[in-house]
Amino acid sequence: MDKKTLELADQFSNLTIKRQMKILAVKSANSRLYFQEIMQEFEKTLLIAILEKNDYNVCRVSSVVKLHRNTIKKKLQKLNIKEKRKKSEKTQEIKRK
Repeated sequence: MDKKTLELADQFSNLTIKRQMKILAVKSANSRLYFQEIMQEFEKTLLIAILEKNDYNVCRVSSVVKLHRNTIKKKLQKLNIKEKRKKSEKTQEIKRK
């Protein structure tokens, strides 16, 4: 996440998730986006945040969100989220070359 987003997230830290969702819902209701777009954007943003927190480990994310790893992988494809390789895989690939 970018620095500005993290700063705004810190300002929300004293609010409950429910309160934060109410604020987002009011803002979204006043936008020109369709319901499906809003839900898809939320799902994508949430999934990316959870992936980043868990170093893009799909199995770990799966256990955190209580969804099967195949479901997570399908969501990644549907939302066009690229899985980041682990550093060790990048290092191994560089060594092969």
